[in-house]
Amino acid sequence: MPTHPDEPRLPVDTSLVTGPARAGDHGVDVVVTVAEPAFRDGAHLPAVRAARDAGATTVVVSVYDVHAGPTSVYPPVVAGADHVVARATVAATWGGAVAAARPLLGSAVVVVQDASVTMPVGGYTTLTAALDRAAVAVGVVRTGDDLVASAGAVLVRGTAPVASLLRGHPAEDADLLDGAEVFAADEPCFAVRTRDLALPVRTVDTRTAIARLTRDSADAADGPCVAVALGRVYRTSVLRERRYDTDAAAALVHWRTRTDDTAAVALARAGLVPGVPTADPAGAPVALREPVVRAERGPERLALRDRGARLRWSIRIAAHPGPGGDDWGDTFFARDLATALRSLGQEVVVDHRESHVRPSSEHLDDVALTLRGLDDTPVHPAATNVLWVISHPDLVSADELARYDLRFAAGPVWAARVSVETGLEVAPLLQATDPARFHPGSAAPEYADLDTAFVGKTREVFRPVVRDAVAAGLDLAVWGEGWEGLLPDGVHRGVFVANDALPSLYRSARVVLNDHWDDMARDGFVSNRLFDAAATGALVLTDPVPGVDELFHGAVRSYRGVDELRELVRQGETASAADRAARGARVGSEHAFVRRAEVLLDAVRRHRGV
Repeated sequence: MPTHPDEPRLPVDTSLVTGPARAGDHGVDVVVTVAEPAFRDGAHLPAVRAARDAGATTVVVSVYDVHAGPTSVYPPVVAGADHVVARATVAATWGGAVAAARPLLGSAVVVVQDASVTMPVGGYTTLTAALDRAAVAVGVVRTGDDLVASAGAVLVRGTAPVASLLRGHPAEDADLLDGAEVFAADEPCFAVRTRDLALPVRTVDTRTAIARLTRDSADAADGPCVAVALGRVYRTSVLRERRYDTDAAAALVHWRTRTDDTAAVALARAGLVPGVPTADPAGAPVALREPVVRAERGPERLALRDRGARLRWSIRIAAHPGPGGDDWGDTFFARDLATALRSLGQEVVVDHRESHVRPSSEHLDDVALTLRGLDDTPVHPAATNVLWVISHPDLVSADELARYDLRFAAGPVWAARVSVETGLEVAPLLQATDPARFHPGSAAPEYADLDTAFVGKTREVFRPVVRDAVAAGLDLAVWGEGWEGLLPDGVHRGVFVANDALPSLYRSARVVLNDHWDDMARDGFVSNRLFDAAATGALVLTDPVPGVDELFHGAVRSYRGVDELRELVRQGETASAADRAARGARVGSEHAFVRRAEVLLDAVRRHRGV
C-alpha cells in the first residue's frame, strides 16, 4: 500500500487499550494482527479474505511494529472494504495490537491470527469447535517445510521463556497430540471465548506475549489450553524479531512458582517423553534462538509383539512440501506405503525434500527409507538407511548405492545388473497398489461410453503411446497437463484427475493406455499405473517391459507399433466380467502395498537383529 509523501504521519502508539470486549451470544470475530511493513504490502489481505470466507462476523486488522523507536511515525492505518481497523495508529507491540482490537469485538468467540500465519477456511471451524472442551484452542502451526513450528508452549521453568512443543518434528507427530492439553500458545493462531480474552502484557517479545495472553485467558475461564491439529497452517515469516527484553522478564515472573506437566502428558500420546530443553539448533544468533523441548523415546515404544520391535520410519520423497507436492506420484506412493507400514504396527512419518534433515527430531528415527526418484538424498546419520529405487534408475550411481544399508529396486533387470556391476546387493521390489481404492467395481456414470483412456502429463514430449493412439485413429480421451494444442479437438478432457477418482475412470474405460520412460522400460521398472489399473479389472495396453505380460495374469498386454495397438484395442477385453473382476482382485492381493511393506520390515528387522 504505497503512501503519498504529503500524507500525515502518526507517532507509534505505546498504550495498552484497557476497554473491555463486548462478548455476544453467538458468532465469531477474527483479529488479524500484522507487522507494519507487511501491512503496507497488503500481507494481511489473504487472512482477511480467508476469515470472511469462513463466515467471520467482524474482521479487525490491527497493526504493530516491534522495531519501533520512541520517535517512529507512520501513515494512518485505514480500513478496507471487508475489514475494520483497530485504530489509525501503529502499536509498538503485538500485545498492543490485540489490546486495541478488544473493544471492537462483539461476538461470542474470537480467533486471533497473525497475517504471517496462513489458515485454510476449514481451520476456523475446527479451531473454534475445540472450545467445547477447552478455554483456549491452540492451533498447531507448521513451517514451510511441513515441519512443526509449535504445537503449543511448554513452561520449562517459571521465569524462563516458554519453549515450543515439537518444533522441528514431522507434522504426523503433532497430529497425535490433537486435543491434548498444553500450557499455552506461543504462535499467534488461537481461539478463545471473547468474554475470557485477557488484557495482553507489554513486551516486544511476541512469543512471551502470546503465552501470557493465552494462559491468562485460560486461567480466567478456569479451563485448559488444548492443542488443535489444523492441517496446513503455515508460518510464512519469522515470529521473534526482537531480543528478550525487561518487559518479557517481568511478564514471566508471574509464573515463578508455577510448574507444568502438560508436555509430558501430551507427548505420551506419541510414545515420547520430554528431554532436556535446548536452544534451537537452527543456527540463528544466540540472542534470537528459541528454547526447544527435545522429545525423546518413551519406554512403551518397543512393546509391540506381533512383528517384533515397533520402529519409527522416515519415508523420504522428492516431492515439495505443502500443496506444491500434492499431485506428485511420490506423494501418493509414500502415503500408501506409510498406511501399509502402520497396519503392521510401525510408526511412520513422511519427509518431503525440504525436511530430509531434521536436527530437532531425526534422532527419533529408526529407519530412513528413501523412495528414489529424481533426487539424491543425504543418508540419516544414525538410522538404518534403506534405498528403494522406484524410477529414473540412470540417475543412481554406485557411490549412492554404497551409502545405504539395504537396497531395493522396482526394476528386476536393473537390480540384477547393478548388483553384478557394483558388488552391492540390490533386491528386486516392484511397485504396488492400494486395493482398498483400486479394486473391481461398476463403471461410473460420468465416464459412460469411455473407450480408450490415458491419464498423464506430457513430460514436455509427445508421449509415444498417445502419439501412437492418435496415429491409430482410436477413440481416445486424455487427461493431464501440457496437452493443449497437441491433440485433435475433443481428445483432451482435462488437466487433472483426482487420485480418488482414478479407480472409477480405470474401471469404466474399455482400454487404458500406459507407457514408460526409456530407461524404466529397458530395466524392467513397471509403471505404478499398471498396478493401479490392473487391480480395478481394467485391460491395459503398454509399451514393452521385460516380464510385464506374465505379471498381471492377462490384464496387461504389450504392443509394438501403431498397427498392433489398433488391433489390440479393436479386440478389447476377451475375459468375462466375472473373470475380469477376479483377475483384478488377484492383482490387488498379490501387489498390495502391505506386501511390499512386509518385505521391507522383515529385511530391516534382520539387518537390525530385532
